[in-house]
Amino acid sequence: MALFKFSLLAAFLALNPGPAACDENTLTFTDIPYPIEIRLLPGAQVGAVLYETPFSGSLLKDYDTVLIQGEMPDPNVQLQVRIKNGSAVKVYDKSAIHRFPGGRFWAKYSIGRLTHEQLKIAVINAGVTNSHTFTIYEAEAFSAPGPKEPVSTDTAAGYQPDPGFYLPMEMPFTVVRRADWKALPPTQPYTQHLPRMFTLHHTQGHFPKDYAEAVQEMQFIQDYHQNGRGWIDIGYHFLIDPQGDIFEGRPINVVGAHVKNWNTGNVGISIMGNYHPPVSQQPTKETLYTFTEMGKYLKTTYNISVSSFYAHREIGPTDCPGDVLYALMPGLKDLIFKPAVTGPVAAVPLAPFPGGSPAPEFPALRQLLEYNK
Repeated sequence: MALFKFSLLAAFLALNPGPAACDENTLTFTDIPYPIEIRLLPGAQVGAVLYETPFSGSLLKDYDTVLIQGEMPDPNVQLQVRIKNGSAVKVYDKSAIHRFPGGRFWAKYSIGRLTHEQLKIAVINAGVTNSHTFTIYEAEAFSAPGPKEPVSTDTAAGYQPDPGFYLPMEMPFTVVRRADWKALPPTQPYTQHLPRMFTLHHTQGHFPKDYAEAVQEMQFIQDYHQNGRGWIDIGYHFLIDPQGDIFEGRPINVVGAHVKNWNTGNVGISIMGNYHPPVSQQPTKETLYTFTEMGKYLKTTYNISVSSFYAHREIGPTDCPGDVLYALMPGLKDLIFKPAVTGPVAAVPLAPFPGGSPAPEFPALRQLLEYNK
């Protein structure tokens, strides 16, 4: 029986190529977990090294590209990648860097050759003027063109996605559409699929404090995925912010880029924030309720069973969606797939609203409550 199950899994993987933001390319540094938070102070000489990681652990594959993303509140910071070169160290500081309002950034370094040498990241003073915390959410190394995804054979010139790829205009709850958060078009035509499963993720990054920050985070993630990773669009189909707003990412009826080898037929839903140690943020009750209603919609619309609802770590080599969210999977499955019961919903332990104040009545939450009657 075990051999039969393995054969089925191997066959499924062969039919589902694609990229993922998993741990296989992530750089690890001994005793330094992500996020790497570095307190920077003004006053150092320009060009001085403000922080330097140790050399990374051994890399499993050769690489020629290093990609880093995080938060850079002060733009007067420079990053360097330093790679072992025999007994010497070679410094790479020429990068493509995109910094968004608020400080979200990604930086991409081309090494120019394949190597498996260990590397370190250095933070350099370029004129820091204010005390602040510089954060690296993730750093990874891979071989260009990187974890690209298979694309449609249709031409990209003048491409207009089929309206049928998107959610219907009439929905039982509010969705922030791509046009509302000013999404860019895909760089290549989409590949159509039929949803038959869905997967829970976390972004392992910024925790937006309000709707405006969530919109900025959506724009950053799309740019990071398209121009940093080289994917045709944002990898997830939906993202949910701490206020419970559902953002439309990639159209639901096209292949995403969120679980390596498991993208075809798989709807990716990512919770904004970091729900893994040492950060271990707590999801708000608005986020959990919205995710539950999204799950109910997917279950009903696409006839998805409980066995086809996954946490990312169950089908990929990663800690995603973090220990905190993963611990809630049994309760989420009950809320989504078990018949409704009378009385207050209590299957999922709900975190208090940030700051301890009562949760305001967000429009999306009001509509969800109405739909749940």
